[in-house]
Amino acid sequence: MEAVILLAGYGSRLNRRDIPHKSLLPFGSETLLSRHLSCLRELGISRVHLVLGHNKEKVESYVRGLQLDLPVEFIDNKVYRTTGNTLSMVMGLRQSSGDVLILDGDVLYPRRVLIDYVEASGPTSFALTPGDIDNEESAKVLLKSSGNIHAFITKRHFTEEEKNGFAFGGEAIGFFKLSAANVSRFVDLYEQNETEYEKVLWEIPFTEFARSVDLDAWSTAEPGCFEIDTQEEYEHAFDYFERHREVYG
Repeated sequence: MEAVILLAGYGSRLNRRDIPHKSLLPFGSETLLSRHLSCLRELGISRVHLVLGHNKEKVESYVRGLQLDLPVEFIDNKVYRTTGNTLSMVMGLRQSSGDVLILDGDVLYPRRVLIDYVEASGPTSFALTPGDIDNEESAKVLLKSSGNIHAFITKRHFTEEEKNGFAFGGEAIGFFKLSAANVSRFVDLYEQNETEYEKVLWEIPFTEFARSVDLDAWSTAEPGCFEIDTQEEYEHAFDYFERHREVYG
């Protein structure tokens, strides 16, 4: 299995000028990015594709300085300021072979959650955590009666039809897997709709993808998973990390 980490974003909502990239937010002696990479090394991932954009030279230099025993490829998304993370993901998928694990670069999680997910979930699946059904910002997940994912809803509330017709599965944590066959299928879907999809978050094309492909939902009840977009979210995540270091490994 290979991995793709999405790191192109500018992170303007974080407003941290003391660090070159939000994936370098510190947690103890590590950063978000060094934690991602050490987890992937532990999992035996064969190659990691880092899709870079904002301050790409500094992020690349940081990764090289870690001197990890892990094959890493750097991919330059030159248009990251005017496109969404779907394009970054597809850029990584195009350079991958076999099954792929995709991670958002701005997520904190207990190491055991990611490891359990990779080892126990299906080859095409999304990791979910309990979420707030009324949180407009989060990537909320609707489930079909089969238990597979029906849709991802982000940046808005559910409609009454959605609330009544489907089960609320929780929030997408920010890591998911695609089998080799579904990597090809997703890239084909993207290429058929490139003008629409290149500017959006990955949740939007995956809602369309779910119409023809079974997307398994893998849920964890383990607390401590945070997506970090703002300084307030970082402070909240850091406070939890400091009080529960034992679960982060």
